[in-house]
Amino acid sequence: MNRVFEPSCRLQILPADSIRQIYEASLEILQRTGVAINTQEGRKILLDAGCKQKGDNVIQIPSKLVEKALKSAPSSVVLYDRLGEPRCFLEGWKTSFGTGSDCPFILDRQTGQRRQCTYDDLAKGSLVLDALDNIDFVMPMGIISDRPTGVADVHAVEAVMANTVKPVVFTAHNIKTFQASIDLAAAVAGGLDKLQAKPTVCLYAEPTSPLKHMPEATDKLIHAARTRIPIVFTPCPLGGATAPATAAGILALATAECFSGLVIHQLVSPGAPFIFGGVIAVLDMATAILPYGAPEMHQLCAAMTDISHFLRLPMFGTCGCSDAKQVDAQAGMEMGFSVLTSTLNGQNLIHDIGFLASALITSYEMYVLADEAIGMAKHIARGITVNRETLAVDVIDAVGHTGDFLGQEHTRSFFRKEFYFPKVVDRTRYEAWKELGAKTLDVKLMEKVDQILSTHKTVPIEAGPSKRMEAIIRAIEG
Repeated sequence: MNRVFEPSCRLQILPADSIRQIYEASLEILQRTGVAINTQEGRKILLDAGCKQKGDNVIQIPSKLVEKALKSAPSSVVLYDRLGEPRCFLEGWKTSFGTGSDCPFILDRQTGQRRQCTYDDLAKGSLVLDALDNIDFVMPMGIISDRPTGVADVHAVEAVMANTVKPVVFTAHNIKTFQASIDLAAAVAGGLDKLQAKPTVCLYAEPTSPLKHMPEATDKLIHAARTRIPIVFTPCPLGGATAPATAAGILALATAECFSGLVIHQLVSPGAPFIFGGVIAVLDMATAILPYGAPEMHQLCAAMTDISHFLRLPMFGTCGCSDAKQVDAQAGMEMGFSVLTSTLNGQNLIHDIGFLASALITSYEMYVLADEAIGMAKHIARGITVNRETLAVDVIDAVGHTGDFLGQEHTRSFFRKEFYFPKVVDRTRYEAWKELGAKTLDVKLMEKVDQILSTHKTVPIEAGPSKRMEAIIRAIEG
């Protein structure tokens, strides 16, 4: 299967002049207001490069340093599966889809009620994701409740890596657990040098809006640069709360926060892989939540992607999520809009597939529904091929006014390429649907998950690397 998808039909939210204004506003924010850097090492890196200090820990970053960082940062990042094959091509308008991370709850498949996530939930969930064709990478989708809290993030990475060959995008509590997860990936890859040459993992880290770098985030940013492990450094501004209420103001702030991380990262290690982006949202003033199904979130994420295309930086996007509490009509509607928008918009590393309840609950059935939605969105976004053969003028003439096209060789040659064939969506006639048990979509999603869990096997990690991984886990627990 060809893993590279790039939309032919394209959606752009911002015109070029608006992108330029947002870019210039972000530079003004960094140079005028500055960023609070809450580590001595982070401040020293910036001050040694010519930045100015404003107060105890606020650093003003001149535009020339942002421009220098943009020149040194790579415009393309490739993530590999653990078999050594390129899987996610993060450049231009190419798209890759995967889950989000760190939901505290999962929908229990027996009771339908939410409960805390376990190690086994992440292992089985990763196996389901391994089997889905349109899922390209996996984030540890839940916070493990049955492992020591301080190192649960490392256990999560191990659970995912052992149950899928796909690239893993992970979070880390601190620099020690970050290094432990690097060690796990290096053990499988055959060494750090091989992991750096063909990265199978990528770190997710965040600044704090507005305009702050907390110590753990800065430490991980610097360590990612030094080890040259790809990093997503994504702000999560909340319009009306931790960001202005205007879309343009949110985007200017988010871009400035991304740039502040990019400058530090590239000063430490020019050319190290850095992924731009953000979970850009607004505060729901009625409920005080971050709404993951809101149209504003996907509009803002698309606008941020427009900025990333302008800057020629890989983009971390968001889709496939919902504020619904179950896999229901609301979940399907919000997922569908977001998946189509992200696909047409050419976001590169698109996460949060499977999120429910405003990123508090994950669901296997939601993964399967997203896989279907992504397939449909890709079919729409691929566009229409127009040439002499597809125009079918000769076939139309041959059939004339009284025949049909069903038996034509042209139809047999093209229908599998031109038509979309759903995996779980039902298209049977009503009578056949009744005879087959009148199964609703939620039932079919559950059956698909059951089928994957009972039959799918991932490629196992070899014995040697597996033992080294066990030793790393024991060491970090100690």
